[in-house]
Amino acid sequence: MSAARVCLLIVIFIGLTTSISFAFRPFRTEDAGISPIGFFAVELGNEFRKNDDGKDNVTTFALTYGLLDWIETEIDLALLTLRPNSGKNEFGLGDTVILSKFKILGEKGVLYDNDLFPDMVIRPSVLFPTGDEDKGTGSGQIELGILLVIEKTFWKVAARANLGYLASNDPTLDENFEDRFFYGVQADVPLFTERLRFGTEFTGEFGENVGASLFSLTGFIFEITENIVFDAGVELGLKDAGSAVTAIVGITFGFNPIEEFLTNR
Repeated sequence: MSAARVCLLIVIFIGLTTSISFAFRPFRTEDAGISPIGFFAVELGNEFRKNDDGKDNVTTFALTYGLLDWIETEIDLALLTLRPNSGKNEFGLGDTVILSKFKILGEKGVLYDNDLFPDMVIRPSVLFPTGDEDKGTGSGQIELGILLVIEKTFWKVAARANLGYLASNDPTLDENFEDRFFYGVQADVPLFTERLRFGTEFTGEFGENVGASLFSLTGFIFEITENIVFDAGVELGLKDAGSAVTAIVGITFGFNPIEEFLTNR
């Protein structure tokens, strides 16, 4: 990867990183929604995965904050428990991801505010190697990424498409960047009530050293209250995924402390 491409990714990230965003749980595909100004979302999740190499459990934590109508920010942390078929079990902190979500088009889009067009979001990201590469809980690499999100609702069906590019390197940046690409398509519909949505997606990635994996995930999102949401899903590895099966469950809490303070004065 050329120095010019690295500089472009860094400039994009700096320009947008007044922000960070939380994934559309339980799906891997990102949505185009932006948290309201001053709104915090705390996401707790757990993933249990079984594949040809063994079993692992990932407990995730994400904190999202809405900075502007068109920008939100997020930080993602994880704790990993690895139980390989051969070798010793490992436990530790995973890599840390900082994300930005910048709404370009659609309702409250910074360039064009009109709900007639599909919503379009750009999401830059940086992964920091806080995990332990020797234990297998971290990648040992820094990774720059950018993701394009397009979303449109047709009647009651919400559809989304993602296309992303990621470049990873040793933290010293002494080696050539390794390129890989991510893609995803997802759709969901209300089931019996608007508070319960059922959806499915297909996601994958490809690159010189990662093959061409393909996954499917089916899950649901249930709005317990206006600010508490429960989610669950099952992901299957369809291609180059080591027969992986992953059970996902999570809960998200949202609150706006500034609004609460002003309301209770």
